[in-house]
Amino acid sequence: MLRKLIAGLGLGALAAALVLALASSADLLDRQELTTYDWRMRLAADPAHVDKNIVLVEINDLSIRQLQDGFRMRWPWPRVAVGLAIDFLRRGHAKVVAVDLSFSERDQVESYVFDDPADKWSGRQSDRALAEWAAESGNVVMLADAVSRGREGNEADPTAAAWKGSRYNVGSFAEPRPLVLGPYQELSDAAAVLGHNFLPSDDDSNARRMPPFIVSDGKQLPSLGVAAALLAGGFRPADVSAADGVLHIGDRNVPLVKRRVEGHDQWSMLINYRAPALVPNGAGGFERPYPSYEFREIFAAEQEIQKGLKPRLDPAVFKDKIVFIGLTGSGLIDVFGTPMSSEQSARMPGIQLHASMADSILSNRFIRPATARSRVAAVIVTAGAIGLLAAFLPFTVAAGASLAILLGWTVLAVTAFKSGLWLNLVQPVAAGAVALFFGTAYQYFIEGREKRKVSKLFGRYVSRDVYTQLMAHPDSAQLGGKRREMTVLFSDIRGFTTVTERGNPEELVGQLNEYFSRMVEIVFKHKGTVDKFVGDMVMALFSAPVDDPEHAENAVLAAIEMVKVLGELNQGWSARGMTPLDIGVGINSGDMIAGNIGSSSIMSYTVIGDNVNLGSRLESLNKEYKTRIIISDATRARLTGQYAIAPLGDVVVKGKSKAVAIFEIKVPAPLAEVQKV
Repeated sequence: MLRKLIAGLGLGALAAALVLALASSADLLDRQELTTYDWRMRLAADPAHVDKNIVLVEINDLSIRQLQDGFRMRWPWPRVAVGLAIDFLRRGHAKVVAVDLSFSERDQVESYVFDDPADKWSGRQSDRALAEWAAESGNVVMLADAVSRGREGNEADPTAAAWKGSRYNVGSFAEPRPLVLGPYQELSDAAAVLGHNFLPSDDDSNARRMPPFIVSDGKQLPSLGVAAALLAGGFRPADVSAADGVLHIGDRNVPLVKRRVEGHDQWSMLINYRAPALVPNGAGGFERPYPSYEFREIFAAEQEIQKGLKPRLDPAVFKDKIVFIGLTGSGLIDVFGTPMSSEQSARMPGIQLHASMADSILSNRFIRPATARSRVAAVIVTAGAIGLLAAFLPFTVAAGASLAILLGWTVLAVTAFKSGLWLNLVQPVAAGAVALFFGTAYQYFIEGREKRKVSKLFGRYVSRDVYTQLMAHPDSAQLGGKRREMTVLFSDIRGFTTVTERGNPEELVGQLNEYFSRMVEIVFKHKGTVDKFVGDMVMALFSAPVDDPEHAENAVLAAIEMVKVLGELNQGWSARGMTPLDIGVGINSGDMIAGNIGSSSIMSYTVIGDNVNLGSRLESLNKEYKTRIIISDATRARLTGQYAIAPLGDVVVKGKSKAVAIFEIKVPAPLAEVQKV
C-alpha cells in the first residue's frame, strides 16, 4: 500500500514536471490552450445581451455602389461624405461618434463633381468641412493610425499632423509604438479625442487582445474602442490609472495580460467578444449583433433634411448612442479573425472589434486570466490525483475515474470562463493524461510483472475457462481449505519401470513430455485442474478451485479422451520405433478437503481425504482387472451421459474396511486396441 502511494504521488509529480517544463520551453501547449480559449469564447457568447446603445454604421458594398450611382461619388469618397454623416448624428444627439477611418493625409483632389453639377467641392474644402462638423459635434473620436511604418521605415512624414496626446495616462503599461499618424491637422485639432488601431495578433492571426493604451514620442493614446468608452462614460483623467497588471477605469478593474515582445513587456486587454460577426435574424438570414445601419441610409437622410424633405431615417434613433463608423465592404481589408470566427461565421470588421472593447468596459465584463500559481497548482493536483488512481486501480477503472476528473475540470473551466475567469485547460488535462499513462505503465511493468508470473504459472495448472473465471472472480477460489464436493482423477502409466529400463533416456524424456503435454491439454479442455505430477502419474481435480456442477461428467470425459489420444500417440511412436505406452485411470467423487497445504513458506493447493485416497486405489486396480478406466459408484451415480459401463463387483481397497462397488468405463474400438504393456 505504501509503495503504491509513493509510486502514485511520484508518477503524478513526474507528469506535472514534464508538462510544466514543456509549457515553459515550447509554445505547443500555448497554441492548444488558445484553441480551447476560442472554443470557450464561442460557448460563452451571448448576442442577446450586447449593449444595444452601441450602434454600427457600415460602409459596405451596397453603400459604395449606391453613392457612386446616385451621387456620382467614387470610392474613396471625399471627406465631406463622412462629415455629412457626423452632422446627421449630431442632429440625433448621439453620445459619441467613433470614426474608424484613416485621414492621415490631406485630400489633394482639385474638384469633386456630384449629381448636381453646381455642387462642386475641392479636396481642401472637403477636409475643412469634415473638421468643422467634427468640432461642432464635440464628441467625435478620430482614428490615429498606429500600424503604419511611415514613408521610409520609421521615418515620419514631415507633413503629418502634430497630434496631441490624450488626457489619460497609464504610465509604463502603455505599449510603445515607433510611429503614430494622426488625422490631418485641422481634424486632429477638431476631434474630441484620438484612438489608436494597433492590434497585435497571435500566431494563428486571431485577434484576442488589444493594448488599451499606446505611447509614441512620450504621448499616450487609448484604442478607438477604449476612447469611445471613456468619452461615453464621462471618465475624467483622474479616474484612469494602471498598476500591478490592472487598468483602473473608475470603479472598473480591467485585467491586463503581459507578453514579452521585442525585449519589453506588452500589456494587452483581452477582448471579451459577446457575439460573432453575424448572428441569425430569425428570418433565415444574418445580421450584426449590435444595431446596424448602412452608411447610404445616413447619407441619403442627411441629403433629404438639407433639401427640406422628411428623412427616410429619423436622426432621433441615434439619441444617446455610441456610434462606430467604419468599413465592412468586401476587399477593404478591415476585417479580422477572432475567437468567434469559424467556418460558419464571418471574419469580424474593425468597427465591431472596437465596439466589443467599448461594450466590455461600459458593461464591466472582462476576461481575467488565472494566476500562474493557480495554473501550476491545478497541474500538480490533477496529475497527483490521477497518478494515485492509476497506481491503485485497474486500468479500466482508473481510466474511467481519470476521465471523470478531466471532464469535471473542463466543465469548471467552461463555467469559469462564462464568469470571466480564464482557467488553463490544456496543461492540467495534458498532465492528467501523462499521469494516467505513467500509472498504467507502472501497473503493467512493475506491479503486473509478479502477477503475470503467478498468472502464467497458475495458468499451467487449470483450464483456460477456469483461469478466466478465477481472474474475474478470485474470491470463488475459496483458498485456505474448504470441504467441497468434487471429483479426483488419477492417471498412471502401466509398466513404466519396464519401459525405462529398456528405453533410451533422452528418447524417453521426449516421449514423456509429449505424453504429459497432451494429457494436460485434455484435463484443461474438460475444466479440470492439474494438481501434481508424481513420476509418471497425473493427478487432476474437477470442481476445484472453481465450482463445476458437472465435475464427475467432465472427469469421465477427460479419462475417455486420454485413452483415445494415447492410442493416437502410440501409433506415431510405433512408427518411429518407440515403445508404446498404456495407462490406467481411477476416478472417484465425493466430499474432499481442498486448500493450501504446507508450511508458511512453501505450500501447494491440493486435496486430501478418504475419497482422494480411494481415487488413487482405483487407479492401481486397473492392472489387476486388466482395465483402463475404473470409477467408483459415487462417480457413476453422478453421470448423466450414456457410457459403456460394466460392473466389476465390490472390492475392499487398501485402507478401507467396507467394500466399494466399482465399475469399468469401456472405451469403444479402436481405443481398446491400444497395445498393453
